[in-house]
Amino acid sequence: MVPTVNRYFYFPSSDLNLSVPTIIPAGQFTDDDGNMPPSFAGTGPDSFNNLYINGIVQPGGSYNVSASGLSFPAQSTTIYAGTPVILETVQLAASIVT
Repeated sequence: MVPTVNRYFYFPSSDLNLSVPTIIPAGQFTDDDGNMPPSFAGTGPDSFNNLYINGIVQPGGSYNVSASGLSFPAQSTTIYAGTPVILETVQLAASIVT
């Protein structure tokens, strides 16, 4: 298996009240090179992702990732302005060696 890892960073400019469903579009994140990607690379059936908020990995059921954005179902929490939100996607591809 050959993994391809992508990391995306977001620092909200204002508090995110997650008591209502919330979506952060992919274009609001920056990648390792400081670019704002139009979509998240490495999402799909042959991949997995990890979300870190303020450096703490989040349970898988507390968020959803698609190529277009990061979404949170309604929950009783707030992500405060300036808190680092880091999304890591890992895509796996089979490699045949002969």
